[in-house]
Order: sequence, then C-alpha cells, then structure tokens
Amino acid sequence: MGLGFWMVVAGWPMQTPTQTALLDLAQLPMAGAVLVGIVEMTWTRRLWLRSPKVFAGVFGPAAFALLLGVVLVVIAYGTTMRSYSGTGQLLIWIGVGLAFVYLAVDSLRREVTDPRTLLFEELDDEDTPEGSNHLVGSWDDEDRVDADQPTDEIDTDAH
Repeated sequence: MGLGFWMVVAGWPMQTPTQTALLDLAQLPMAGAVLVGIVEMTWTRRLWLRSPKVFAGVFGPAAFALLLGVVLVVIAYGTTMRSYSGTGQLLIWIGVGLAFVYLAVDSLRREVTDPRTLLFEELDDEDTPEGSNHLVGSWDDEDRVDADQPTDEIDTDAH
C-alpha cells in the first residue's frame, strides 16, 4: 500500500510519461494489498468448504473480472492503447469488491450464528474465578456512590 502512495507522490506533476504512468497505476498496489487480505481471510476460514456453489458463484466472476482487468492493463501499457488502462483497473476493483463483499457477508453470518453467549451470567462464589468478582454482585442503592455524598476517593476541594 505504501508503494501506491509513493507512486501518487512521485507521479503528481504528470510532466513526464513516467510520472503519468506512476499516477495512473498507483491504485494497483493498493488493490493488491486488499487482495492479500482477502486471500488470507478466505484461506483461514476455508470458505470454499462451507458452501462450494455460492463460493464458486461469487469468486468465479470476481476472479474473471480481476484477471480480465489485469490483461487489459497489460495490453494498455504494452501497446499504445492507454484507454484500456482505466477499464482494466475498474474491472480489477470490481473483482476485489465482489470478493470483499462476500467476506463481509460471511463475517456477519458467522457473528449471528456464533453459539457463544455474550451475556454475563451470575456465578456462585465457589464457581467465581479469582479476580473476577467485579462481574458478579448486586447493584443495590447501598453500593452506589451518590454525587451529593463525598467519599474519600473524591476530592471535593478541587472544584
């Protein structure tokens, strides 16, 4: 991603063909950085095993758009047809975006179907681990500190 930022800075004036190319291609390292994260999350979650048809239905077109975009960028800079570069980069981002949306939906689905409870349950004194007593207990009025009643911990002269 840092390479993409450097390319923007180095290509900013667009006075030479190299500067123009750097500014035009600056988003490719950024798309590559996002793609690395997508591949890593896909691999660790083994998404292709959960629902192979849906995975292929999303990642197939995403991969096709990505590869077609790369081919168009290579053609644009390998020949004099620079107008294909923008279309190629758009297709690359469409491919990366499809995969990212799939991962986001999968993350939400995992969060909703997660069997772990997020609520604290009251524990008996014998079941309470050492140092976690702050999670258990009553919150009666006698335990509260009122703002009108100064305590040893509150410095009332500081106002």
